[in-house]
Order: sequence, then structure tokens, then C-alpha cells
Amino acid sequence: MRFKTGLLVGFGAGYVLGARAGRERYEQIRRVASQAAAHPAVDQLVRQAVGVVDLARELAARTLDQGAGFLRDLAGSRAETPQRRSA
Repeated sequence: MRFKTGLLVGFGAGYVLGARAGRERYEQIRRVASQAAAHPAVDQLVRQAVGVVDLARELAARTLDQGAGFLRDLAGSRAETPQRRSA
């Protein structure tokens, strides 16, 4: 999904640049972008990037879950102990 979004943004930028430079330049940019997207090395790089992003997302979710648990425990322990008032 993210790759498709990035691809659409790239094509959008190519379109704008191509429109300013003329139809011939636009076709050239589109052709090069299409060839790059179809290259096996790019496909492999995209797969690796998706794997890294998935791993980072999983790590972030675990970290947030642990932090939320810590805060729940902290709030629970504070609710159980009477509050002291300072003089």
C-alpha cells in the first residue's frame, strides 16, 4: 500500500514536471519511471523496505503496549496508596 502511494506521488511529480517541460519530456520521465519500477533490483529493495517498516511498526506497537502497561500499573499503585498532603 505504501509503495503504491509513493509510486503515485512519484508519477504525480513526473506529470507536473513533464507538463512544464512539454509532452516529449513527460513521456521520457514516464518511460524511465516505469522501467525503474519494473526492475528486479527495485522490487527487491521495495520488499526489504516493507519488511523493515513492518518490523519497526511491530516494535513500536510492543513498546507502546509496554509503556501503557507501565502507566496502568503506576496509576493503579497510586490509587491504592493514600495521598500525602504537604504542610
